[in-house]
Amino acid sequence: DLVSPLLEKLSSDTNETVSLARASGSQLAIIHHVVASRELRVVPHMGLNLPLYSTSGGRALLALECEKDVRTIVGDVWQELTDQTVKTLPQLLQLIREVRETGIAVDRGETLEGISTMAFALDTLFGRFSVSLLVPSARFLRHEARFRDEMLKCKEALVREIGKVAAI
Repeated sequence: DLVSPLLEKLSSDTNETVSLARASGSQLAIIHHVVASRELRVVPHMGLNLPLYSTSGGRALLALECEKDVRTIVGDVWQELTDQTVKTLPQLLQLIREVRETGIAVDRGETLEGISTMAFALDTLFGRFSVSLLVPSARFLRHEARFRDEMLKCKEALVREIGKVAAI
């Protein structure tokens, strides 16, 4: 209830779908979403579980963990969902370092072909969550910089609204 208005604003400002998720073991579980009203849009399934290592939301959450914990959480099984999927721990750790530097994780067709996502994580008193923007890849490429700006605005607004322990 606290975050819904801000997720709706992000969806409205970008005209794209937004999801709220949390980690469930080594998977990312979508717990809420706001579907864009446009004709060509991404519609996630509630409760959909995807590997943390391949999703932007999952990598944003993994960036809150130390390297040792990332290894434990991810484990040794790497499922190749598309030809772009991260395939090794060193690759994943490099992507996590980028998330820590920029505050934003990006998935360019690594989980679902034709779908790109951008996410940030919040480590709050209510738990750890990721907020993702889900976009058809062709449109994502054209508007990535604007999407990044809107995501950072949303992140700041969420931190003001619900407080934070840390935000990645």
